[in-house]
Amino acid sequence: APQVRSQQPASKYGQLLGVIEDMGRDIRPTYAGNRTSAERLKRSIVHARILVRECLMECERSAR
Repeated sequence: APQVRSQQPASKYGQLLGVIEDMGRDIRPTYAGNRTSAERLKRSIVHARILVRECLMECERSAR
């Protein structure tokens, strides 16, 4: 849904879900040899890893 994508998710978890959703769109073109999709997928993986760390820190903080 384009309207949902234009809004910034409030939580780190929401951002992570958005990044994962975007990654799904780049997987098939990457296998087909699309270099632009491959580069975008690499950037998304890096971004997702950062967000996972931030989500884990939020979980640890809220568990205390």
